[in-house]
Amino acid sequence: MLEAIKINYLKIKPKKSAEKCKIHKDTNLVYYGKVKPFCPVCQQEKIEQEKKQADRKNTEDVFRNELLRNSLVDDSNELSYTFDNFRANKGTKEYQMKAMARQIAGEYFKDKDAKFNALLYGTPGEGKTHLAMAMVNAVNKFSNPPQKCLFVNVNSLFLAIKRSFDDPTWQWTEGFAVKKLSGVDLLVIDDLGSESAMNGSNSEASNFIQRVLYQITNRQKRIIITTNLTMNQLRQAYNPKLVSRLLAGSKGHQLDFTGISDKRYKNEGY
Repeated sequence: MLEAIKINYLKIKPKKSAEKCKIHKDTNLVYYGKVKPFCPVCQQEKIEQEKKQADRKNTEDVFRNELLRNSLVDDSNELSYTFDNFRANKGTKEYQMKAMARQIAGEYFKDKDAKFNALLYGTPGEGKTHLAMAMVNAVNKFSNPPQKCLFVNVNSLFLAIKRSFDDPTWQWTEGFAVKKLSGVDLLVIDDLGSESAMNGSNSEASNFIQRVLYQITNRQKRIIITTNLTMNQLRQAYNPKLVSRLLAGSKGHQLDFTGISDKRYKNEGY
């Protein structure tokens, strides 16, 4: 009936009823033929509300699909990591890390304007990537209004950028990457420090890598970072200005996974 009213409302001049709208008391109801009299103001408001809802739904879809569409992951299975499928027994350090990660995700979720970074560090295979993805997945799924989220493995990021050096049609240029990663509401940089191996150095990242990371961290103020580096190694690998931006607001948001056994080789997985 609503669609018919919309069509008639555009094509046929309505007849005015003597009855007034109960909401818009100065407005007469109108009608078309046998259609029950209705308030044209109420009708227009309803149409506009439906349009706003459709626009909001489209915006939400764009925001929530950003994570799946544009993330750069080392393994596509990582996109399915959540708090629910992270296995940790009560009383263990894994359980403590999971609880802390959930709490930090809640802070990002509740306040879109909260500007701080979170750091998950420790030796490989302790569940840092899983919990970082779980955090961003939770914010992406449940935030209202929606938040645009992105997850990038640092090696995948720089391989993508380097591809643009030889392929002018490739969109992941340095400029595109900086703009994309700076423009989301919550960013995960996964496995920071592993990119140094791409340059044959385990002690210091290249000037190029530091420049790109500095541009991103100088603009993006909500970053979840995972790394296998210790705090001392982090300060040795990157220049002080970059380290300052990586750790911005991370006090109280640092998770030390040291001492957790390598979960990659456990039968139960995570």
